[in-house]
This record gives sequence, structure tokens and C-alpha cells, in this order.
Amino acid sequence: MTPGIRVSDRGAVRVLTIHNPAKRGAFSGDMAPALLSELDRADADPAVRAVVVTGEGGCFSSGHDLQEVLEKPETAGDPAANAAFGRPAEILTPVIAAVDGPAYAAGFILALNCDLRVASRDARFCAVGAAIGLVPVGGQLSRLLDLVGYPVAYRWLATAAPFGADEALRHGFVTHVHDGPEALEGALELAEAIAAVSPAVVAAVKAGLRHSLRHGTDAGLAAEPALAALVRELPDGGEGVSAFLERRPPAYPDHPGDHHDRIAEVLS
Repeated sequence: MTPGIRVSDRGAVRVLTIHNPAKRGAFSGDMAPALLSELDRADADPAVRAVVVTGEGGCFSSGHDLQEVLEKPETAGDPAANAAFGRPAEILTPVIAAVDGPAYAAGFILALNCDLRVASRDARFCAVGAAIGLVPVGGQLSRLLDLVGYPVAYRWLATAAPFGADEALRHGFVTHVHDGPEALEGALELAEAIAAVSPAVVAAVKAGLRHSLRHGTDAGLAAEPALAALVRELPDGGEGVSAFLERRPPAYPDHPGDHHDRIAEVLS
């Protein structure tokens, strides 16, 4: 089949599968723009409460198709050409990476920019920039520090040495290592747990944490009351309190189509 991004739904969880088995999940042709489009489409869909990005055939992604990079070297650091790999950190729908096998180069950047990462035992990660003469971009010089701190980030980036699932878990880069045959199983369990709670609160949590990381703790504290007030105006607030008082599980509705925009406005 033609390389591309396969899309499937597991209830409220949208699964995006990187399909290019002949090249170990490498991004070639229009795969990166297709991934960008699908992430934005999922974020705009009220019925989608979580996204899982995964590969197939025992690979997450080996990065860009190097033959195409050689033919068009300017795309290696082009923000527009690489927008898809940073998009998970920018949308408010939670995104989980399910990593089997290699997550190298652009595959590493994509996993890095997801909110959470679940790995199988055979997962391998590598920030290859220093080894091939390219400055690590796409959050490797910024977001990675939020996850693992300076010494670990520096070693991974400066040596360009691969590391496995156990090391990634030890430093908090992955949420957990799934013992089953594919990380997708563990990622779906996590995504379904997130999808079961208030989608408005989940979006506010991501927006609030991101705001604090960018602007500092004081800015995050200042934003909390405004985010809380906004969510109280949405159906989630009333449903959560009613369910608690009635001693029943809450049945949160799909989010209104504009609630991501309203959260962004509160923090602007």
C-alpha cells in the first residue's frame, strides 16, 4: 500500500498510524503534511477526546526519508516542513505516542512533542542531529529540558547515541513500558482513561500546564481562576457535580466545538 497516515477510531480515541513499512516508518512524500492535517482534524472533532500516534511492523518512525533529505536538504530544518512533528504539543486534545522499535530523528521529535509516551520493551530512541551535522530542532533544545533536565538532555543530544525503553523510563521520558507485544495496547488503556473524564478539564489542564512552562509559575497561578470559571460555564462542571451528588458515574458530553478557542482566549 502507498505510504501514508492511517486513521481509525476506538470509541473516543483517534488512532493515527504511520504507514511506511518498507522504510521503517520513515516520513516520505506528503506523509508529514498528512499527519499535520489529521492532528488538526482530530483536535477540531468534538467526539475525539484523545489521540494515539503509533507505527506498525515493529517501528514507530525512523525519521525523514534520507534520500528525500539529500535531494532537498533545506527541508531538514524548515519549520513549515516539520510542523507536524511539533503539533501534538500545540493542540489541546491529549496526544499519546505508542512506541515500538525505533523512534529516531523526526520520529524522536514526534514522540517528544506528544503529551505522554508509552513504549514496548524493544523501543529505541535517538536524537540523531549531532551525528549527521544537523542542529536538534523541533523541541529538542527546549521541550526536552522540561521532561528530563539538562544533564540527560545534553548527553542524549550531544552524543546522538540511541537509548532504550528502560533508560527512557528511568528518566521519565516515557510514562511506562508496556509488557505486551505492542505499545499500542498500553497507550490505548491510558487514552481511554483520559477519554472517560471531563474533556473540558483535560483541555484546560494541558493549556494551563503549557502556559506555566512558557511563562512561569506566577503566570500559571494567575490563569487558574480564569480557567476554572470557564469550565464552570461548560456542561462538564454541572455534570461532574451532579454525578457526585447522585452517586453515579459522570457522563460528560462531547465538548462544544469552540471550547478550545475559548480556553486559548482566556490565556492570551
